[in-house]
Amino acid sequence: MTADIEQAALRRLLDLQTEDTTLAQLERRRAALPEAQRLTELNGSLAEMSSDLEMARKQHDELVREQTHIEGEMGLLEQKIVREEGRLFSGAVSNPRELSALQSEIAGLKTRRGEMENSLLEVMVQREQAAATLETLQEEHERTTTQVQELTATVAGLTAEIDSQLAEHSEKRAEIVPEIPDQVLTLYEQLRDQKGGVGAAALRGDTCEGCHTRLPSREVEQVKAAGGLQRCDNCRRILVIT
Repeated sequence: MTADIEQAALRRLLDLQTEDTTLAQLERRRAALPEAQRLTELNGSLAEMSSDLEMARKQHDELVREQTHIEGEMGLLEQKIVREEGRLFSGAVSNPRELSALQSEIAGLKTRRGEMENSLLEVMVQREQAAATLETLQEEHERTTTQVQELTATVAGLTAEIDSQLAEHSEKRAEIVPEIPDQVLTLYEQLRDQKGGVGAAALRGDTCEGCHTRLPSREVEQVKAAGGLQRCDNCRRILVIT
């Protein structure tokens, strides 16, 4: 009776190994989802784009302020030129020295106006380039944001599916554990830690499915005759006769 119960428990040990192997595979799959890895890459790119976009926006806004400032200065300068030319041609200034000084001042103001016009033109070109760069970055940022949102939903769906399978197999595992004697379960867990997650293997024919080693015929006969808990002489995993 004891041998029968022990053998039945050992066969359930193979069921437990199947669940543990499945759980390990699911956990590895969850940790290495290509979609999740791609999402991490996209989030990194999006963070860089956000930084570049902020910098581009600041540069563009600075150029807008500079253009506005130059235009304001030019407006004041133009008013002064008009005012001084009005004085020049009104006849209000008749003193030759004052007249010459006024003409020189007007000429200087116009030279200054020319310099400011050149500066304004340069700033306008820079602003146009900055606006084009900003628009390109915004479009790229929007496209990447959309990709991130779509991929986030995909990863969430895949993860939820895997989590559901993990929960299902965890429940099956929990149902099997009470059917296995404590000492057998303890040995199994120790071997699983030592043997890459596989603590028990079936003996099919004359082959250990844990290490795929063919056992001598006499050894196979001895294992089958002895019954109870047996271990593979090669890999030392628990050997279960099927």
